[in-house]
Amino acid sequence: MKESIEIKNAGPLRNIRIDHVKPFTVLIGNSGSGKSVLMKTLMLMRYIYKMMNIRSALKNSGVKSPFRLHIKTLLHDDLINYFGPGKDGEVVYTVNDKYTIRITKGRLDTKDAERILSPDLMFLKESWVTDMRSAIPMWLDKRGALPDASFYFKETAEDFNKALDCVNQLDLPFLGMNMKVHASGRKRKVYLSPINGGYGSIELRHTSSGMQSSTPLLTLAEYFSNKFSFKDAMQRSIVSYLYMQDSLKHFRPDMEFSDMPRVVHMHIEEPELSLFPDAQCDMIEQLVKTVRNPADDHSVELTMATHSPYIVNFLNVLLRHPAEYPAALRGEEMGVYRLYDGELQNLMSLTRDNKWIVDTRDLSETMTGILDQYRHLNSR
Repeated sequence: MKESIEIKNAGPLRNIRIDHVKPFTVLIGNSGSGKSVLMKTLMLMRYIYKMMNIRSALKNSGVKSPFRLHIKTLLHDDLINYFGPGKDGEVVYTVNDKYTIRITKGRLDTKDAERILSPDLMFLKESWVTDMRSAIPMWLDKRGALPDASFYFKETAEDFNKALDCVNQLDLPFLGMNMKVHASGRKRKVYLSPINGGYGSIELRHTSSGMQSSTPLLTLAEYFSNKFSFKDAMQRSIVSYLYMQDSLKHFRPDMEFSDMPRVVHMHIEEPELSLFPDAQCDMIEQLVKTVRNPADDHSVELTMATHSPYIVNFLNVLLRHPAEYPAALRGEEMGVYRLYDGELQNLMSLTRDNKWIVDTRDLSETMTGILDQYRHLNSR
């Protein structure tokens, strides 16, 4: 699946274009530079394309178009301010150089993706991992107590709740902890225990903020890599519709839906939240290791927005590992971009010996500046 996206006039994003969104994409930039806006827009367009795939699968099988997409119901939270009616934001999203979806002046145009050919059909799952995830342990303890939570928080919390049905325990070595889920009737509690056995278990909502933010992230990565059921998702999306509309008699599939390529897109805000630099790097290594080796029937792709120069620098370590290393990254599958002044700077480049590297020189300016100030003051 080759994706391209172009965004114009969306809040802090003046003119953004990515010709090929890679399976592992990292965005770094100052607060307010537009990282989350870009990632939310990408997730929105991927969701629309997912729905166009479902609609095309039914059309190609002799069933009339089951639904329509309305821009107002698709724009959640802040996106309405950029792409809603009367706004100037524009998006052009294209898959495989032939299926294009546009949003222009608050209008959604899907005519170039209305009929996706059967050989090109895919089944997609879009996941959002919010930067507010440290509140999830409290939400888990008091379900239904957050009616005013944002769409993106609810998406993360609900996915985490589903993940706990399947992921009962998880090793978190970068925290020095093991996670276990204790069920009592319909209630579940998540506990962390030190690997070295130095003290007893602690309920997740009583642990540090770094543990509360990273535990849901790695649990979701494990869930979408090894436990998520595309078969169940297809049942909900396609088969249940046929039953409800009494359309089974018209259903003449020209392909096996189980043969459709399956991709989970995880969109992660600030994976480094409240973690010490060493733990940030170790956490990213575990995350990459998890999603690089998913169940055989699908793949998992990551898009992350970060403030951490440690994470971006550590990507070069993962690039240098041999291919057989579980957390090794390939430069051809990576896109690393810095957002600055409404535009993108591509940080991926090739060395003289034709090896991929993430150019992080600009990300060291702050530390260099601090050192220069220290030397200047120390020389007085």
